[in-house]
Amino acid sequence: MSNNIDIIFLGDSLTFGYGVNKNNSWVYKLIEKLSLSALNKAHNGETTTTMLTRYYNDVLVYSPRKIFIMAGTNDLLLGRQVSSIIDNIELMIKDGIDINSEITIGIPPKIIGKMANDLFSPSHLYKYAEDALFLLKEELISLCNKYKLSFIDFYNLTLDRNDIYIDGLHLTSQGHELMYEEALLHYKGITKNLK
Repeated sequence: MSNNIDIIFLGDSLTFGYGVNKNNSWVYKLIEKLSLSALNKAHNGETTTTMLTRYYNDVLVYSPRKIFIMAGTNDLLLGRQVSSIIDNIELMIKDGIDINSEITIGIPPKIIGKMANDLFSPSHLYKYAEDALFLLKEELISLCNKYKLSFIDFYNLTLDRNDIYIDGLHLTSQGHELMYEEALLHYKGITKNLK
């Protein structure tokens, strides 16, 4: 099936836009600004394992020109290893390459464990996830280099910005604005052929 989809966004609540009005989510703003034919296939609470199970029906079947993938935070919050996240994302990359889609990887923002423990839900895994997100960033960059893919680094973007979090995990409208601006810098240059 080919619906002439410019881009499909695959991810978790950070890509879905949890906690903010749809019009303020970074993906919605990007789609509107660049007038893209796009689908946001992000789901709240998503792990790379659940993304992988729906990847064919939600992404590959559309043969999009571009695919954006960002995930891993929820895996880490469940205590999973960075290596399993990388393995799952690599499978999605390979399948995307097989249909000639141009893939961009999103590097997830940092989390603030203490804030999340107080405002979102208590968990003994926040410290693990906080620490492992840095390793995930490094491994995702290596994966992008391996496949010659571009990436958008939301981790470094949020590193010194505790003021843009609703609950330590999810971003405010201001946080989404920062993500939008960063993504716009990336996609503005590579979407000229789509407009």
